[in-house]
Amino acid sequence: MSNNKTANTAFTLALFVLPIIYLTYRQKRLSEKRKQYNADRDKERAFLHNLTLNPNMQPLRPPLPDIVRNVLRRCRFAYLSTMDLDSNSSHLSLMRFTYLAEEELILMSTNIYTKKYEMLEKQNGVALLIHDFSESSDDTNKLTGEYSITLNGTCSVVKDGK
Repeated sequence: MSNNKTANTAFTLALFVLPIIYLTYRQKRLSEKRKQYNADRDKERAFLHNLTLNPNMQPLRPPLPDIVRNVLRRCRFAYLSTMDLDSNSSHLSLMRFTYLAEEELILMSTNIYTKKYEMLEKQNGVALLIHDFSESSDDTNKLTGEYSITLNGTCSVVKDGK
């Protein structure tokens, strides 16, 4: 009977103590993640703030700084601006994109029967505004809604998967 009581006591303690240990460990781990996340965000803020203070700075060219690459990895939507040379007007489109970090490429697709496609066929200069739209969550992997990056460059039309 004594062994049974000892086993029951140990089992009861395990049921109450183990969850407390787990929750303590989890809280510590989340706290460490938040600290690292905040440190990374502070670095991003400082870097991007310095860019805005220095208008004479040369444009960024690949390889892009890690901070810019991180924003590109977090985001999925961008505004694509194209120019219609015939009518001397611009065209703005909300686009979903994929960022290939290894190649430093931004991929987008569009229907070939659009004004945007027609403009890109005529000239390849584009501007891209990327904004990490805010999401209300405590999850550190979520977007922040804090940064917007404008990229200027050229695009290439890939036909038939080539």
